[in-house]
Amino acid sequence: MKKPLIALIAIFACTFSYAQNNQSSSEYSIETVGKVSSLYKYIELSKQVINEENIYNLKYHNLEFPQMNDMTNVRFKATDEELDNIYNTILMGSKMKKNDPIRYINLDRGKLGVTRLTSGQVKILYTASGSNEVKWTWLSKGQLKKVFGK
Repeated sequence: MKKPLIALIAIFACTFSYAQNNQSSSEYSIETVGKVSSLYKYIELSKQVINEENIYNLKYHNLEFPQMNDMTNVRFKATDEELDNIYNTILMGSKMKKNDPIRYINLDRGKLGVTRLTSGQVKILYTASGSNEVKWTWLSKGQLKKVFGK
């Protein structure tokens, strides 16, 4: 008599816990703000609203050198105004001179460096806190606008 009762309780527990997980995952849908994909790179900015806070994920993968696994995800919280400031700081990188020092933006778990490449392109470097590994990619002004949904 005890075994069927335990089995019945287990079935109910699994059923209700699954229903609860399914409900919570649909609450926090992910919205793609913008993305750029080419033979040399993949860059995507997505947004998720959790507890009335905007959580962004900047994901980029440098595909220029296939033998390297140069990929990173940069998660950060930002208001709409803070996201505009990040965009403008990166955009200012296209107007930097070659000898200008790298500009850094502190994000939740690291820092994002911005510098200029040739022809007004912007190079983005990311270093996670406590790491010496630098992950980088580059964008033209048009690609930057597309990634930030401008």
